[in-house]
Amino acid sequence: MNGKITERIPYGFMRHEKYGVAVMDREKMESVKLMFRLCLDGMSLRQIKNVIEFQGIEYLAKYKRDKIVGWPLAEIKKILSDPIYGNERSNAIAKEELEIARRKLTVNTRVVGKRMEISALVGIAVCKECGSFLVEKSVSTRGRTYLYYMCGKNKKGKGCSTHKITVEELNKKVLEVMRKEIGDREALCCEDLTREIAIRRLKYVSVDSVGNIEIMLNK
Repeated sequence: MNGKITERIPYGFMRHEKYGVAVMDREKMESVKLMFRLCLDGMSLRQIKNVIEFQGIEYLAKYKRDKIVGWPLAEIKKILSDPIYGNERSNAIAKEELEIARRKLTVNTRVVGKRMEISALVGIAVCKECGSFLVEKSVSTRGRTYLYYMCGKNKKGKGCSTHKITVEELNKKVLEVMRKEIGDREALCCEDLTREIAIRRLKYVSVDSVGNIEIMLNK
């Protein structure tokens, strides 16, 4: 952010007392980084709200003379969607992590106990047929539960063909491609595809209806 302030200052920044420009508020920016970490770990907006309020991170209500109130979910979502936190000046989070966080807000995750659990490729894998993000679906049979990635558009009943691939199979395929075709050193050293590796190394994974994949790496 450069120049004189003409609009509301995003959370994590403050007005410079002398020059009237927006500069980073390091304490608040650490709170922003925490929100992104919690989001990427699979927490919902409400769970993020609970954590930051429990830790005493305050939200000052707009238009109420800086009265302290609870964090609105819409404000947390706005922060997690704002590209300003992924630019070089704020340095809150890597650009690729910001993009994954923004995508995650649009896809379904599953609740395990009191925590959201998220597979490695949620917000990264897309359906090659329609371009929608793949979402998770669990299927229980004979006392066992199987987890699949499937086309988000089809799951919502809005078109595309019915096709799915197990989370285990797709993660394994992606890891194999990273090892063999692109010689990813980090992938060579791990047994399973982790979300941390997926976020850091993968921009997109395109999956067709029979499970063939194409990978685009983060630059």
